[in-house]
Amino acid sequence: MKEYLVYVESFVVIVLVLFGIGGFSYHLFRDNGWVEAVAGNLWDVSVQYPLIALPVIVAAVFLGRRWNDARVAHGRTTSLPDYFIYALMVAGVVFIGRYFWLGYF
Repeated sequence: MKEYLVYVESFVVIVLVLFGIGGFSYHLFRDNGWVEAVAGNLWDVSVQYPLIALPVIVAAVFLGRRWNDARVAHGRTTSLPDYFIYALMVAGVVFIGRYFWLGYF
């Protein structure tokens, strides 16, 4: 019986994570989605204020590289990946609920 419950729990976690990833992907890449909105806003900022956008992009790349180097040097000592999976599970519940409640993601 315990193996059955572990199997069901694993199945539910996988389904929720897949629905979370699917919902995020849908909202990111659809017409007028999040990527299009952000890219449009970034394009407007870089065209209107290029002297502000350039240092922000350079700083983001620099900080991203420092974070990645520190993460690789120290190994996995945090529970951040677990929180990421939990966030995807919560997003899966939200997207499933929105689908059944409103009829769309």
